[in-house]
Amino acid sequence: MVIPVYVVTGSLDAGKTTFLNNILGKRRARALVIQFEDGEEGFSCSYAGHRKIIIPRRLLERQQEQIISQIYQETQNGPWEEIWVEWNGAAPFSWLLALFWDTAFSTVCRLKKVIHIVDAEKLEYQLSGTGICLMDQISESDMAVVRNFHTNSQYRRACRLLEEVNPGMEILQLTSYTRLYKPVLSEPDGGVTSFLMELALMVCLFLLAGIISGLEGLPISRMINLFFGMTLQAIPFLLIGILLSSVIQILIPRSTLERWFPKSFVLGMAAALAGGFLLPVCDCASIPVFRSLVKKGIPLPVAVTFMMAAPVTNPVVLVSTFYAFGGNMAVVAGRAGIGALAAVLIGLLVAACQRKSPLLSGREQSGLICACGCYEDSQNVTSLAGKLVLCLRHGQSEFFQVGKYLLIGILAAASFQALGDGQMALTQYRGGLAVSILFMMAAAFVLSLCSSSDAVIARSLASQMPAGAVMGFLIFGPMMDIKNILMLSCGFTKGFIGKLVLVTAAVCFFLVFLVYGTGGIRI
Repeated sequence: MVIPVYVVTGSLDAGKTTFLNNILGKRRARALVIQFEDGEEGFSCSYAGHRKIIIPRRLLERQQEQIISQIYQETQNGPWEEIWVEWNGAAPFSWLLALFWDTAFSTVCRLKKVIHIVDAEKLEYQLSGTGICLMDQISESDMAVVRNFHTNSQYRRACRLLEEVNPGMEILQLTSYTRLYKPVLSEPDGGVTSFLMELALMVCLFLLAGIISGLEGLPISRMINLFFGMTLQAIPFLLIGILLSSVIQILIPRSTLERWFPKSFVLGMAAALAGGFLLPVCDCASIPVFRSLVKKGIPLPVAVTFMMAAPVTNPVVLVSTFYAFGGNMAVVAGRAGIGALAAVLIGLLVAACQRKSPLLSGREQSGLICACGCYEDSQNVTSLAGKLVLCLRHGQSEFFQVGKYLLIGILAAASFQALGDGQMALTQYRGGLAVSILFMMAAAFVLSLCSSSDAVIARSLASQMPAGAVMGFLIFGPMMDIKNILMLSCGFTKGFIGKLVLVTAAVCFFLVFLVYGTGGIRI
C-alpha cells in the first residue's frame, strides 16, 4: 500500500506544531510524524498509534542518504496509514522533494498535500527578510492556513501576498481547527482539475448558447468550429514553447545566462538581442534573469532589451508565426524586426527615464518567480532524473496556468470572427489605423496570451482588422501584459513599472504605426 504524505511548511514559530497537535489530536489513523525542526512547542498528541521522529537541521544538510534510509525503514517496519512531515522553516523545500524522488522512498509513499501555515502579522517582513526558502515553500503548497490576524484588512493583505507567489492556491482562515479538519484532509485540486473544469464550463456555455441561438439567430455553430479549430492549431506550439522553455530554465543555471552577458554596453546589447533570438524562454525565466542582471551591474538598457526581445523574437515564436500566417515571411520578418528594434528603443528610453529614480523595491524575493516552484533552490537537484522531473513539473504547471488564458483568447477571437462579418473593421474606418492598433494592443494586454501560440489568434482576426493592428497585437502582448506586471510588481518600484509600461506601449505603437501607416507589410 502506498502511504499518503502530508507536509506542513511555514516559517519558524509559524505554528506548525500547534497545527499538527490539533489536527492529529482528532485523527485516529496510525501516523508517522517526521519533524525536521524542534521548536518551542513539542508534538504532544496522546493517541498511541502515532510515532514521532525528529531530524535535526545539521543531519539534513550533511547526511541526506542516511535520513532517506531511516525514513524508508520506518515506513517498511511500521503499520502506518499516514505520514505527516513538519518541514524546517529555514531549509529549501527542494531538499524535501529530493527525498520523494528517491527510488526506494517513492515506491512506498505518495505526496498528497502540502499545507503552509502563515502568521499574518509577520508574513510581509518574512517574505522580504528570509530569502528564497519561504517563497519556495509557499509556491509548492496546495493550501495556506492563515492565523494571527486581527482585522479583515490584515487577512486580505496576507492573502494578496500569498497569491502573488502562488496564484490560485486555496487559502483558509484559522478560526477553528474543527472547520479545518475536512478541507485539510480532502484531495487537493491541482492545475489539471482547474483547467478541465474551465474547459467543461466553456463547452456547457457553448451548448447552452447553441440552444438559444435557434431563437436569436446567432452563428453559434460557426463560433464552435472556429474555437476548436484554433485550439487544435495553437496547442502544439504552446506545448513546444513551454517544454523548450522548461528545459532551458531547469538545465541551464541562471548564473550561466548571467555570465553570458558582458558588462560593456555595445556587446551587452548584442548579447541581449542574440539571447532573444536564440533562447525560447518564457516569462518565468526572462523576468527573473532581468532582475539578476540588474543586481549584478549589467547596464539597464541591456537587461531591459533582453526581457523585451526574448518572448517576441525567439525561434518557437517565429516558427508559430510562420505556420499561423501560411508561410508569409513578411509577417515573420516584421515581427522579428520590429520586435528587436522596439526592444532596443525600450531599453534605451527606460534607462534614460530611470537615471535618478529607484529601481528595485527592496523586497529581495517577490512574485518574480512563477507559480511552479522551479527556481534557484531547485538547482540543488543534481541528478538527471531529478532535473527531468523538474522540467515536467514546470511544463505541466505552465501549461495549465497559461492554457486557460489561451482558451479565453481563442473564445474571444472566435466570437469576434463569427459575429464580425466586417463589424470589427468599423474600428478602423471610424477611428483610423491608430485606433485599431491601440484596440488590439489593449486586447493583447488583457488576454495575457503565451507568445508561442498567440499568432494563431492574431491570424484569425487578420480578415477583420488592419495588418498594423494585428502586428501591434503580436509585438506588444508578449512584451507587456497583466501577468508580466504581476511578476514585476513585488520586485521593482511602482514608478519603474509605470514607466516601463508607458514606454513599451508608446514605442510599440509608434513603430507599428510608422511601418504600416506608410504601406507596411501585407498579411
